Amino acid sequence: MTLADSADVAAPAPIVFTDEASPHLAFRRRTLPCGLDVIVHRDDTAPQVCVSVWYRVGSSDETPERTGFAHLFEHLFKNSEHIPAHHYEILRKAGASEANASTSADRTAYHEVVPAHELPLALWLESDRMGYFLPGLEADRERVAKQQAVVRQERRQRYEDVPYGPERFVMALGMYPEGHPARHLTIGLHDHIQAATVDDVIAFYRTWYVPANATLVIAGDVDFAETDALVDRYFGSFPPSLRPTRYVPPPVTLAGPIRETVDDRFATLTRIHRAWHGPLAFAADEPELDIITSAWCAVGTGSLWRRLVYETQLAQRVSAWTINGRIGGEVHVSVDLRTGSDPAAVRAILDEECAKGVDEASIARQVTRREAGVIWGLTGMARRAGILQRYTLYTGEPDGLAADLARYRHVTPASIDDTIRRWLPISRMVEVETRPSGTR
Repeated sequence: MTLADSADVAAPAPIVFTDEASPHLAFRRRTLPCGLDVIVHRDDTAPQVCVSVWYRVGSSDETPERTGFAHLFEHLFKNSEHIPAHHYEILRKAGASEANASTSADRTAYHEVVPAHELPLALWLESDRMGYFLPGLEADRERVAKQQAVVRQERRQRYEDVPYGPERFVMALGMYPEGHPARHLTIGLHDHIQAATVDDVIAFYRTWYVPANATLVIAGDVDFAETDALVDRYFGSFPPSLRPTRYVPPPVTLAGPIRETVDDRFATLTRIHRAWHGPLAFAADEPELDIITSAWCAVGTGSLWRRLVYETQLAQRVSAWTINGRIGGEVHVSVDLRTGSDPAAVRAILDEECAKGVDEASIARQVTRREAGVIWGLTGMARRAGILQRYTLYTGEPDGLAADLARYRHVTPASIDDTIRRWLPISRMVEVETRPSGTR
């Protein structure tokens, strides 16, 4: 059964169906004349619905002079012409169980989970700020100054005045050259945040927050015909729009290794943090690197965990992860040393273990972990909406679960070895050592 057929048969469409042990989410998809991409996933097992809107803009689309702007705009995008009050209060009174927004390098996301009968309200809220944001901004121009203060305080609270916050900034500066969109974190620089003007906000909105640059996902207890009518009512009158072209910087090649040291007044343990560049989202080698990093630090079986935490007891904690996006990826490993441990001994083990491959048993465990994560991701409306959004953003197709799992199931020890040689040489590594300064 194809996805196109799954929503059109006479019997009720399956919520999730499998094809050779791989899951698919059933959905309907259409594009409005204004360019808005609309995806509807029906599940009537609970009387609720998630409305999710992702705009294809994030910190990777910022200019070097306006870092942090995508996140600042997210804070501003809560009021519009017909919503003078905070929209979260409207949702709370309507019985919303969840409402949030977030900004990454590649997208800005907004979603709410409401009782099924409040779907018109959720669509009206998203429609009003998509189409009528500027009149609300003109009526409250001081909102920009207020949110600048809020975002700058968020930077202090979550990035600066926390343990191991400084290393994040130093790592990004080491990984990327001047002018690269990823050189500064999504939160941005204080001076850039403060320098944003109302005119900057208007230009950003008119460029990036057009219907053709957004995907609307509706997931939950809905009727397809009624939902189509509601979408047409609230979004159908918007004029045609065009999706803007996104800048893609050239690939970065590090001439290293690059080593930096940071004094941190909030940290209590020395940390050694290494990073390499990685592949794009959904590109070759992405599954291998995810499996490698997960296998490294798996409690009880991971090679780095065994050597550093259990056998030598040099480390308090070992963690490793990957980040993959539209303009590039990263591979990270971080070790928090026990008090008194020798950093040189930790480095020697990292050099040795990070060059080794992963055996069949470790690969099988991490593939199972991935499969379990997929199943967990199907347990809530907001999670399902996010799955449909993510595959649409990076592949253009909402139905990506089966193909994604297939990539993991095809990983072998040989492909792991090849991936390590391509992406993880010491010569292309950035290392940041954080040292507790002892004063606050």
